[in-house]
Amino acid sequence: MKYNNVNNSQLKGDILLDLVEQAARSGAIVFHEEIARDGAQGRTLLLGRQRVSIARKHMQIFGQGNVERLVFNAGFPSIGKEEFEAVREVVDNVDFCYIGASGRATVQEAQLLMSSMKGAAFGRLSIAVPVSDAMCSAMMHRSPDECLSQLNDVVKFILDSETTSCIDVAFMDAARADIGFVAESASALTEAGVSMIIICDTVGGLFPAETRRFFGSLLQRTEDRVSFVAHMHNDLGFGLVNTLEAVSCGVRAVTGSWLGLGERSGMPSTEQLLFALGHQTEMLASRLNVPADIWSQPPNLKEIAPTARFVSQVVGRPLLTTDPIVGPGVNSISTGTPFVDTLLFQPYDPEVTLGISPKVHVTQLASRRVIEAALRMRGLCLNVEQADRLLSLVKKDAYERGVGILEEEDFLHLLRQITG
Repeated sequence: MKYNNVNNSQLKGDILLDLVEQAARSGAIVFHEEIARDGAQGRTLLLGRQRVSIARKHMQIFGQGNVERLVFNAGFPSIGKEEFEAVREVVDNVDFCYIGASGRATVQEAQLLMSSMKGAAFGRLSIAVPVSDAMCSAMMHRSPDECLSQLNDVVKFILDSETTSCIDVAFMDAARADIGFVAESASALTEAGVSMIIICDTVGGLFPAETRRFFGSLLQRTEDRVSFVAHMHNDLGFGLVNTLEAVSCGVRAVTGSWLGLGERSGMPSTEQLLFALGHQTEMLASRLNVPADIWSQPPNLKEIAPTARFVSQVVGRPLLTTDPIVGPGVNSISTGTPFVDTLLFQPYDPEVTLGISPKVHVTQLASRRVIEAALRMRGLCLNVEQADRLLSLVKKDAYERGVGILEEEDFLHLLRQITG
C-alpha cells in the first residue's frame, strides 16, 4: 500500500498523529519487527536492500493494514556510516509502514536518529534507557532517576525539533526494575509526548507467571494512560509464551524477529506470534483472554512460510525440521500411523491454513505405506514385492549413511536399482 510520502504531521494538520499507537490504544494488535535491529545481534547482517525486501514481504501479510499494524525497525544508525546508509535505504524505499531507528539517550544520537529518518513517510525514533539499578549503574554509571532525567532532556530536545517522527522509549531491564518507578516514568513520558513505552525483559529471565504478574501490575498502575510494547527475550525459552502472557494482560503491541533471531538465544519468532494471534481468532478469547477483534483485517497466514524461507536464505540460517509453523517438518509424514487420519496427528490443517502442501519424508522409520505414498507423490507405482525390496534398501541405506531423511536423488537411485 503506497502513501506517496504523506508523513505523520500531514495526516492531521500540524498535529503529530501516531497511527500505530492509536491502533494499539483501540485494542488492535501491533507488531514491531526486529530482524534488522535485534536480529543483527544474532550474528547476522542484513544489507539495506535486504531489509527493504523483508519489509515488503512482511507488508504482504498485513495487506491494507500496514501503517496501523507494522513498525519495521530498520537498524541502529550510530553503529557506523554503513549502518546509517542501510537505514536510509529502507527509509527511501519503504513508505507503506512505520520505519524505526534505535539509539541511546544522548542528544548526539538523537540528532543522528532524526537525520536517519529525514523524509520518512512514517518515522519512529526509539530511545533506549536502562531503568533497573544494576543496569543503570553498569551502562550509564548513574542511578535510575539520573538516567531518566537525561532521557527527559533528550525527549524534550527531539520534541522541540522539527522532526515528524514519533518517539518511542525502550526501558531496558524493566523486568528487574522497581515496578512503581517503571509505571510512574512511563506515565510521565507519555504525558510529555512519547508515543509508546517498550518494556524489555533484556536478559530473558522472566518465567510466564512472573510475566503475568508484572504486566498485570504495570497496567493496573498506569490504567489506560500508556501504550506498552512487550519486548521479550528467549534465554530461558519463554520469549513466545511471555509475549502472549503480556497480550493476555492487555498489552496490544508485541516485538518479534523472523526465525527468532536476536541477541544471545534470540527472541519470539515473528512467524509464531503471527500464527498464535492470527489463527482461529474466534478462539482467542478462550485461549488468551483476548477478543477476536484485535484484527480489523486478518493477516494472510499463507505468506508466513514464504517470508520465513526468504529470510532463511538471506541470513544463511537454514530452517530446521523442528521449527514450528515454517520448518520442513510441517505437514510431513515419515511413519505409517498418521496415514490412518492425517489431520488427527496435527493441531491444524497446514495446507488450508498456511498453504503448505503435504510431504512424505523417506526415513529409516518408513513402512510399506510410506514407500507407496512417496511413490504416488512422484507419479510412480510398484508392485508389493518391489515396494518391499525398496523399503529394505531404504532402511539399509539410511543406517549406512547415518542420516534421518533420504534426499530425493538418493531415493531415486535406490528406486532405479529396483526398476532397472
